[in-house]
Amino acid sequence: AGQHLLSADAGPAMSVPDSLKAIKPYLERGADLKSREPVVAYHCRLYALQEAMRLRSTLPKADMGFIIGLMDELEADKAVLGELDDAGVQLENYGLDLFLRADDADRAGRSDLRTGKAFFAAAQVLECCKQFGQLPDDLAEKIKYAKVRYLEIVKATKEGRPPAPPRQTEPPPVFDHPEPPADDTAGGTPSSYLSLPEPPPAELPPPTGIGSPPPPAHAPPAYTATLRPAALPTSPSALPAGMAMPAPPAGMAMPGGSAAGFKPTVAVMRDAMGRCQSAVNALQFQDHVTATAEIQAALQLLTVGSGPKIIGLD
Repeated sequence: AGQHLLSADAGPAMSVPDSLKAIKPYLERGADLKSREPVVAYHCRLYALQEAMRLRSTLPKADMGFIIGLMDELEADKAVLGELDDAGVQLENYGLDLFLRADDADRAGRSDLRTGKAFFAAAQVLECCKQFGQLPDDLAEKIKYAKVRYLEIVKATKEGRPPAPPRQTEPPPVFDHPEPPADDTAGGTPSSYLSLPEPPPAELPPPTGIGSPPPPAHAPPAYTATLRPAALPTSPSALPAGMAMPAPPAGMAMPGGSAAGFKPTVAVMRDAMGRCQSAVNALQFQDHVTATAEIQAALQLLTVGSGPKIIGLD
């Protein structure tokens, strides 16, 4: 009594003790995603374990068995997944992808219970990024916004009315821990946030800083990835006095701005973020040539969607 069974997808059946109900949503998120996104699922459950360990001094002795069982399961999962150098990037990207899909549908007037659940799932996945260090302010704002918007959409659905249009306001702290989404549906609305479609490229907010207009004033603050470089100059006139423009690698031209009407898809933006990560890794080894090529490749993806293949980098 007083315990909650996890989905069988999470591994061996486990009951979450009442003393650990705070970690139950992250375990359930891991269960939802285990077959589709095993790396994301693993780190959702790993974050749950870390939170459980933080609470262990307040737990009844009998509940420590649950933590030990969870540790054993995660050890087994880790052996299957192997070493993951970019786990933090994968976790963050997946959370941002969920957020973008939900926000795009919401701002296009297509909000329903599924959209609300996608906001809530995005907030939980992004919260799990705390295991890699302190969250940047813009990511923390996205988490708060997603939780508030989830509550607003669910409340409107229960009352049988469309939700109020999204607005740009900083969420109040009282919404930091909303209840997890219910499993029921309203008016035949699909309950799975995983089926929320990827929006067409034309509906995605354009990236700022490279020849594109700023986002609408009513939109939430645009996310700037931790590993994403600042806007780079594309012509010698944009450089500070006395600084020379580096020559691009042989066979690759520096992009000068977005092609007419081009807006990158979520998949392209994720690919560009991976390029920036590779540039950071190269700089850690003082390899400025590779770093420059990777950054230029990222710019090419964000402005025209594709570019010449760089030998040795793909």
